[in-house]
Amino acid sequence: MKKILFVTLALAIGMTGFAQKNLRVKASDMAKVQSATAAKKAFKGNEQMTMMEFTPTQAAATNPNRDAEFPVDVQCFYTIYDLQSNGFVANRMYRYDDGSVGLVATYSQQTGYGDRGTGYDYFNGDEFVYDIENNPMPGRIEIERTGWPCYAPYGDGEIIIAHTGTQLTYYTREKKGEATWQGPNYIPNPTWLGAPSCDMTWPKIATSGPNHNIIHVLGADQNADDPYYSYLFYSRSTDGETWETTWVPTLEDWEHNVYGSDYYAFATNGDYVAILLMDMSGHGLVIKSADNGETWERIKFWDNPHAGDWETDPNTVFGEEDAIYCPETGAICIDNNGMVHCAFSSKCFYHSELGTSYNVYGGGTMDGIFYWNESMGTMVAPEWTCPDDGTVIPSNPGNCFRFWWPTDASGEYVVRNFETNNVIGFVDVEGFSDWSNDSFHDEDYSDYFRSPSALPAICIDENGVIAVGYSCPDMTRLAETNEYMRSIKVSFIEAPYRMADHYGEYTEQLGDIYYNMFKLQEADDFLHSYDEAVALCSPQNTTDMEFWFCYQADDTPGFNVGNTASQNQPSDNYIWGTKVIPDIDGLSIEEPSVASNTKMEIYPNPAVNQLNVRLENNSEISIYNIMGQNVINMQGVKGVNTINVNDLTSGVYFISAGTVTQKFIVK
Repeated sequence: MKKILFVTLALAIGMTGFAQKNLRVKASDMAKVQSATAAKKAFKGNEQMTMMEFTPTQAAATNPNRDAEFPVDVQCFYTIYDLQSNGFVANRMYRYDDGSVGLVATYSQQTGYGDRGTGYDYFNGDEFVYDIENNPMPGRIEIERTGWPCYAPYGDGEIIIAHTGTQLTYYTREKKGEATWQGPNYIPNPTWLGAPSCDMTWPKIATSGPNHNIIHVLGADQNADDPYYSYLFYSRSTDGETWETTWVPTLEDWEHNVYGSDYYAFATNGDYVAILLMDMSGHGLVIKSADNGETWERIKFWDNPHAGDWETDPNTVFGEEDAIYCPETGAICIDNNGMVHCAFSSKCFYHSELGTSYNVYGGGTMDGIFYWNESMGTMVAPEWTCPDDGTVIPSNPGNCFRFWWPTDASGEYVVRNFETNNVIGFVDVEGFSDWSNDSFHDEDYSDYFRSPSALPAICIDENGVIAVGYSCPDMTRLAETNEYMRSIKVSFIEAPYRMADHYGEYTEQLGDIYYNMFKLQEADDFLHSYDEAVALCSPQNTTDMEFWFCYQADDTPGFNVGNTASQNQPSDNYIWGTKVIPDIDGLSIEEPSVASNTKMEIYPNPAVNQLNVRLENNSEISIYNIMGQNVINMQGVKGVNTINVNDLTSGVYFISAGTVTQKFIVK
C-alpha cells in the first residue's frame, strides 16, 4: 500500500542526519560537458514528420491498487504526439472551488498528426467525464490543427487557447464541463510592434478579476532567420473579444528577445497576476500586478552575472572555470495573501565566446529542485566551505542553483549540500553506487531540460501548504535500454517557508520542510511500474491539501517528436489525472515538544476579533505571518492574555512563546 507521509526534518537535527549519510562521488564520473547552441529551433509542431505506421493500443483506465490517499488516478486520454512543451509545462490544469478540475494536453491519435489539437477532460467532483476504457474523448476541440494548449476558468465557464503555427486561437464555453465550445476566435498578431516576426505561438493563459473575466495571454515568436532571438508578447482582454497586445511589461529593450519560446508561465489569484520569466541570457524575473494587469512591478529573484545579448555583449562571455548554475524550467503560484511562490530546476553552462554556441553540463550531479518566494528577495548564493580542506568558495550568484559542491580545492569529488539554497527535490541516489551518465537519458531531453530533476509544478492551499511535483530519474526502475525511467516525485512545504535564515543557518522553529520524496510510480505497482513520466503540471491553488497533478507517461525513455528525438516511432502516451491527498497525521501543524515551563494554549482557532493565549509562566509572545514577518510582539503574563487581531488580514499565522510555536488562522 502506498501512503504519502510528511517526513519532518526538524532542521537543526534533520540536516545533521543527512550529513551523516551524504555520499561523495567523483565529479568527472557524474558530470559531462557537451556543446550546444542557444539558436535551437523551438518546435511548433507544424514540421513534417516521417514515421512508421502505428496502431495504438489501450490499457486499463484506473488503478485499483491505489488507496484513500489516491482517490482519483485515471488515464484521461492518450496521444501519440509526445512533445508537450519546449520548456515550461504550465497553465494546463485548474481546480475550481467546488472540487471540479479541468485539464488539457496536446493530443493526436493519427499517424502524421493530422488530427493534432487540444485534448480535454473534466473531473465533475465524482469522476472524469472521459476515460480511455469507458468513455474515450471524442477528439480535439478545435476545427483546425493546433498545438501547445493551455486552460483557464472564464466566467462561469472555461477557455482554452492553442497555436496554429502562425497565430493564437481560443475557444470558450459558458458552463464548465458541458455546453458547446464557441470558436474559433483569434488574437491578432502584433505586427505594429515592429519585431522581425510577429506570428504568436506557444501560448500561456490565465484569468483574473471578478469571476475570472479578465484574460491574460503570453505568446512568442522565433525569428526564422536567426532562431537565437524569440520575441515575447503580452495580450489582455476584458471582454473576450478585443485585445491589447504589447511587449511584456517592465522588460527593457534588450530583454524583449532574450527569453526563449515556452520559458514562461502565468499565475493568478483574485486580482493578482504574475509572470515568471527566466533564461540563460536573461535575469530570473517575476513580473507582478495587483490590479488585474493595469500596472506592473518587476521582481528580480536571480541576478544573472552574465545577462545580455550573446552575439554582441562581451559581458556574456565566461569560461569553464566560471560556469554558472541558472534556473531552467520553473513553475509559479500565488497564495491567498498575494505572495508569489516558485519552484525551479537547474542548468550548468558556460559561454566562452561571442555567438550562440555554449557548453552545458549533464549528468547525475547537475541536479536539484529549488524553492523561492518573493519575501526572500533576490537570491543570494551561499558561501561554501569544502569539508575536506576548508577551502572557501565565495558567494556568487552563479551558484544560487547549485546542489552538488566540491569536497576540496581540486574539485575532484563532490557532495550534496542540503543546508542552503532551499533545495526541495532531487534524485534519490542513496544506496546506489553504480550510477553513470549513460543511465540518465538526455539524448533528446537535453533540448528541453538538462537537470535530472526537472519540470516542476507547484500548488498551494488556503493554509499555505505547498506541494511541488517534478519529474526525475528513478533509480529503482531500469528500462530495457539500461536507462532509468522517470518518476513523478512530490515534496511538501509548510508555511512560513523560512527554510534557511538568509540562505545560511537554519532555524528550528520557522520553516520546516518535508523531503518525503513520494513517488507516483513504484517498481511494484503493476500499472505504473513502466511509466516514463514527464510533462508534469498542476493547478496553482487548491484547498484542504487536495493536490492534483497531470502528467504524460509512456513506456520508453525519450521522445518521438522533437529536434533530437530518439524514438523512431510513436508510442501510446497516456495523460493521467491524479489527485494526491497527504496523510494529515504526519503534518507538523501542532506545537513541538517543549519544556514544561513554556506551555501555551490558544483559542478560538480560527480567530475573528481576538485570540486568547493561556501561558503557564510569563513569556514574550510573538506572532508571524505566513511570510515569516513579525507582526506582533508583546509581553505575556501567566494566565490568559487577550490579543486584538482585528488589524491582521485573513490568513495563516504562527504564534510563539518561549520554545512553543503554534499555528492559527485569522478569519
